[in-house]
Amino acid sequence: MSAINSTGSRRASVMLVLTMLFASLSPLAMAEPDSDASAVEVMSGDLSEFDPSIEGKRYMFTNDSEPVFSATGHLKMEWREAGYPGLVLPFSSGYLNSKSTTRSCTNEWSQGDTGNISTAGGTVSVTVQKTSANSAILVENGQIIPSTTLNDIASTWESTIYPTVTTYFGSPPDLDDNCQIEIVLISIDGAGGTGGYFSPGISSVRESVFVDVDDMSWRNTILAHEFEHLLHNSRDPYEYLWIDEGAADMAAYLCFGVTSTLTGHANSWSEDSSLSVRWWNGRIADYGAGFMFLMYLADKLGGGAAIQRLVADTATGGDAVENLAQNPETGATAIGTTMSEIFANFSAAVSLDSAQGAFGFSNLDLTSGCIAAYICKAQMSGYNDQWVNDWNSSSQNIEGWGMRAYKFSQGSGAPLNLMVQPTQFGFKGAIMSRDADTGTWSMSSMRIDSGSGAGTGLVHGFGNTTDEVWLLTWYESMVSDCDYNYVSCGITTGSYPTASVTVHAGLITDPAEVSIDTISPFDRDGDGLDDSVQIDMEVESNAFFEILEVTVEAFVNNTISDSAVFDITAGNSIPSPRSVWFTPPSSGDWSFGIRIRDVTGEIVDQAFSLPMSLANMEPVASGSVSTSVTQTWLPVDMFGSGYDSWGFGQLNGTFSHNDTPVGYVWDLGDNNSSGLKNPTHSYLNEGDYQVVLVVQDQGGYYSEPQSWNISVSDDSDPVPEISVDGVVITDELVLLTDQRVQFSARGTTDNVPLDELIFTWDWGDGQTEDGRGAAEAGHSWVDGSADGIVYTLTLTVDDGLHSVEHSIYIKVLNRLPKQIFDEPLQTDTLTPLTMPTVFEDSDGMIVEYYWFFEGGVNLDGSGMTLTSDFSSTESIEQNPQVGWLEPGMKNVTLEVTDDDGNTSVALLQVQVLNQRPVAVFARPLDGEVDTSYTFVSESFDPDGDTALLQTIWEISDLDEPVYNVSSVSHTFLEPGLYTVSLTVIDERGLSSATKSYSIRIANPLPVPELEFSCPSINGTVLGEIPLTEDGVVWQVPHTSTGAAFVAPGDPIRFDGSGSYDADPLFVGRTSTDSESSEWNGIVSWIWDFGDASSPVSGPVVWHSYQIPGTYVVTLTVVDGFEGGETNRTTLTVHVSRAPIITTEDPISADYVSIDDVVLLNSSAYDADLIDGIEAWMDLDQSDDSDGDGDPANDRDRPLTGPLVVRWDLNALQDTDLDGDSRNDWLWGNQTWSQPGEIRILMQVCDGVGVCSSEEYVITVLAEQEDDKPKSLSDLTWEDLVPNRESAGLFALIAAVLLLGWLIMREKDEDEVDAEEMLETYDVTEVEVEGGLPGMDQHNPPPQPKYLTVQERRNKESGYVRPIRTRRR
Repeated sequence: MSAINSTGSRRASVMLVLTMLFASLSPLAMAEPDSDASAVEVMSGDLSEFDPSIEGKRYMFTNDSEPVFSATGHLKMEWREAGYPGLVLPFSSGYLNSKSTTRSCTNEWSQGDTGNISTAGGTVSVTVQKTSANSAILVENGQIIPSTTLNDIASTWESTIYPTVTTYFGSPPDLDDNCQIEIVLISIDGAGGTGGYFSPGISSVRESVFVDVDDMSWRNTILAHEFEHLLHNSRDPYEYLWIDEGAADMAAYLCFGVTSTLTGHANSWSEDSSLSVRWWNGRIADYGAGFMFLMYLADKLGGGAAIQRLVADTATGGDAVENLAQNPETGATAIGTTMSEIFANFSAAVSLDSAQGAFGFSNLDLTSGCIAAYICKAQMSGYNDQWVNDWNSSSQNIEGWGMRAYKFSQGSGAPLNLMVQPTQFGFKGAIMSRDADTGTWSMSSMRIDSGSGAGTGLVHGFGNTTDEVWLLTWYESMVSDCDYNYVSCGITTGSYPTASVTVHAGLITDPAEVSIDTISPFDRDGDGLDDSVQIDMEVESNAFFEILEVTVEAFVNNTISDSAVFDITAGNSIPSPRSVWFTPPSSGDWSFGIRIRDVTGEIVDQAFSLPMSLANMEPVASGSVSTSVTQTWLPVDMFGSGYDSWGFGQLNGTFSHNDTPVGYVWDLGDNNSSGLKNPTHSYLNEGDYQVVLVVQDQGGYYSEPQSWNISVSDDSDPVPEISVDGVVITDELVLLTDQRVQFSARGTTDNVPLDELIFTWDWGDGQTEDGRGAAEAGHSWVDGSADGIVYTLTLTVDDGLHSVEHSIYIKVLNRLPKQIFDEPLQTDTLTPLTMPTVFEDSDGMIVEYYWFFEGGVNLDGSGMTLTSDFSSTESIEQNPQVGWLEPGMKNVTLEVTDDDGNTSVALLQVQVLNQRPVAVFARPLDGEVDTSYTFVSESFDPDGDTALLQTIWEISDLDEPVYNVSSVSHTFLEPGLYTVSLTVIDERGLSSATKSYSIRIANPLPVPELEFSCPSINGTVLGEIPLTEDGVVWQVPHTSTGAAFVAPGDPIRFDGSGSYDADPLFVGRTSTDSESSEWNGIVSWIWDFGDASSPVSGPVVWHSYQIPGTYVVTLTVVDGFEGGETNRTTLTVHVSRAPIITTEDPISADYVSIDDVVLLNSSAYDADLIDGIEAWMDLDQSDDSDGDGDPANDRDRPLTGPLVVRWDLNALQDTDLDGDSRNDWLWGNQTWSQPGEIRILMQVCDGVGVCSSEEYVITVLAEQEDDKPKSLSDLTWEDLVPNRESAGLFALIAAVLLLGWLIMREKDEDEVDAEEMLETYDVTEVEVEGGLPGMDQHNPPPQPKYLTVQERRNKESGYVRPIRTRRR
């Protein structure tokens, strides 16, 4: 076994080695450019003619003393000029659809792999010396790179370069399927010079960037720069260099921040912003311009997501920028949607770098001056803050899509006048004004003069509301995006567009003025009335140059009627004259006003004239007629025209309005006229006529007349034409007898209208018709024959001067009998069918009928049976009654002959249907669940053997039908609505209509069962619902009638769980759970306890009654049938009343003496017995102690009848020390050892513990020496003098009295309460005794010692038992 394992292990090792070897060679197969697997053309590029310092782009962060340049631009130009050989667009939809969406990384490089790589200097051998998650670092063989450098490259690539650049420029392609960017470190040209490149020609097969091993100090900048070129080229290889190179600088900046190289690029353009942003000519400023513009787009349009979209857009240059600006990212700042708008906002941002919206950068911090290590704003091309004289710049050059900025400040409050005077058309300008209070900037566009291309602008409040003004101007040349090659930009000769511009600025200390020199009226239409004026005006401005908008308005009745707007240039206080002309639309008193506005639209000055009377100028008529020679009755078209010229004109004889006339008056020359613009008129008589037109204008003036002569004659004959249904009849027309045809002569031609021609129709059968305009007539011919009778139809047309005849021939044929019925017929077997009338003869009558019935029929009519004769095949009756024995499609032929011997034949088809069998059974009655039904079929087949019928019984509570039995017996086990149906089928397979009856099986009402019991422990009924049934014995307090008998407050358990649905399905089931198989069918128990408490639900409930009395408990149960059937039962509950105590005096004496033996008397009765209630307690519901079979009705202990009497012989003394002085129950006779009033308590209880109590006061007297107490007459003075025996007693009594008096002076709580009550009830007279308030208006109540027992019990005595308090 061990040998086998060893062999297997060696085999596994060999396979592992082979696998690793294959994996290591797989990237090399791709690395070989000559591999057979590679069919893509690769252009590596050539750097032999490349001069880095001239053609290269200097990298950021490199040393000024030994600058390092990128060769990518040179290689891309080579590749472009070669026609983009091997171009692959890896993110195009076509390419993505051809590739798997899952990256397999099959050709992934591993450390130690070797291979050959194509470079711009040829093929070199490389070794993979380091890999990371997204890169493979390939080093040219023979070159030594420290491991620390390799680790730094990989670390910086993964942590900074790769995530930052892909965030802004998109994910990389993976044409070589290795999921890695190849960072190739090779020897290029030693230190300095070319530091690296990306070759777009190689990008068709792999993703590689190249770095010179001798410029490794700048490796990170080179990698960020060239990686951007790789990503950009993969998405848009046609992109212009100004965007591509600007994005590359942006990539290095995003990764590593500002460096001296970057500031050199950016400041090179900022110091001379007249250089084009969109023309790439390899200048340092070109890099800076592209970088600044791309940073602006990223800042305003959405950051990395926006730049990714710009790079991915296959549109190039400004088109791609506009696409992005028109659909920016969420939260973007609006910078315009056209390159003109975007460039204006960019110019403001690079000039001002304001924090306000589009007018600055938030991702760059621009300084005012261009100093090392800082990126500066676009430098001013001019500045002025001294306004003694106007300011002019020198003539300054500017390239297409370059810009210049001019700053102005220290104004005096007067308007600032600005002008840009270019040498070429295409200049645009914007004026930035800063509000002096808020510091906010506002942008306004300069007005560009279409004639000169000059731009003008005006800023009001300069030095007051506005403290600083910038003028931005740029050259929007027709040539925009361009790389080196001018031909590719559309320039065939010369260079990239360049122009010169001069800027003028000055304050307008006095506003321009306008004046009306003269208004000269004159007569334009020569009618002797002045109808036009010439207005001469002058405009004067002290600005160096100003374009003013002039508005001239004409008023009549203080309402403006017309206006003219034009521009006028003025300046240097030299008057600028101008004349305009005006012709009014109507006569009236006219006045004129002139207003001039500056370039901002503000009114500068205005002038007005006095009213003057001007007449309306006549309109001019210029109509025409369609002909000058015509025939009578022919229409002549007349076209009215003319014009009503009025309004302002900047040239004499021109007008701002050329309205059409409002009225036309035609004199037609034959005593007719028309007010239409274009009337049509016919002349009825021959002769020469003159037509005259006059037009009317809106002012009510008429034109001079315009006339035409028309010669009218009549020398043409009518040309008749007869047609039928639009078809002209030239040959014989064949018709049938009585066939009415409508003939038309509307094709007749003549100069006279058809309605005026007289038409005569001769039908050739002795009948004629005629009439004026009777161009249509209808006729039919009665007589005809089989061969036809020929008639001559003659039409005569007369126009009053000329009459012409026209004839055609009519042949009339006799009609055949016509078939009028051709519909399918249908009948049932054994059922007579009356055959329809099939033919009619419109020109005679039918004299013979011959019917032929295929297969034989019965012609007897009604009463057909299966035994009737069905052999007849012919009939000569007109409408025979026919019956068939067998069903099917039957053919019937009918031949008829008319009185002219013509015959016609028709073939009819009759669909004979099998008669359906009839299903019959007796209607069943509604029943109950135990009703037995028998359903018997009485069906029959009217045209077949009833014995052969098949039966199908369907009963709705059966899953399957019952087939082919004549009767069915069935019992329905559940209540509900059921359906019984019968269908029969005859021997031909035809089913009857289904016969159905509904049966309602009544639902038996649910059966309510109600039991009750009370919980007890150790024989004592509990006063509350037990938490558990452990140790609980259920007792049943019941009466002789089965009612419940309880004490107030005793909990009663009512149990309805024994209720059940009386349906047989539920009988014997006991569960109340509807999910249980033993469910009793009850869905709801509703309890009403009869004491006005809310109903409760549930099979078992608890309830207690607080007030004695008789109550009826109602249990309502609901079953689950349909909406729920209900039934109810009741139970009477007697709540025991307290016993009635009748004892008035328990001792039958007024008082007792100390130590007297007293016999207490008691008398009471049970109130429930008086009510006729007898009750007993069944001590255990589960034990049938009387053996009657019902364990819940045992009379184990009576609850009514005997009463229990107990005495507490001192209700104020707690003898048993349980805290309650009123429950010390003692038995037997009692004596009292202390004199005074003793309060005793008698309690009487019934069998359920309902008790009554009554208090009595017993007076106990001290013992005396004789039977009778001494009276006052028996006392002597010796009895009143204290002796030696009584001295101590008297001293003690005196001390007690003194102490008592002191204590009594202190009011207790009851006395305080009494005084308060006295105040509360406002008693006005109170008598008191012993210092205690008595009853108002009464004497104090008598002392008990003065009252007998009877008097104390008498309510009329006024005796009130004293309130006793215990003093502390």
